Amino acid sequence: MIRFAVLGLALTLSGCGMVPMRNSDPQAAPAPLPATLTPKERLVAAIAANGCLLTASNVNTILAAARISQPDLRALTAELAAEGRAEVSGEGTIRVLTETCI
Repeated sequence: MIRFAVLGLALTLSGCGMVPMRNSDPQAAPAPLPATLTPKERLVAAIAANGCLLTASNVNTILAAARISQPDLRALTAELAAEGRAEVSGEGTIRVLTETCI
């Protein structure tokens, strides 16, 4: 079930015209998270910093801050969901479950 939800999320996000954002304002770019964190930790932290929810409208910001690719996102989302640390909705959103994100 989780695999289908993650696949649906990936298809939803890829269908939204997800292209790397080119921003002429360098201050608007998200600050990357420390390399000392694992990719999974960076993803959770980036989602938490963006209101605890990854959506089609903030996915590029979160990917840039976490320094991961879309294939990484699919794999890490499946892991987080299996661990009970994220909820994947059928609408293509991911909610992380942390101490601050309930």
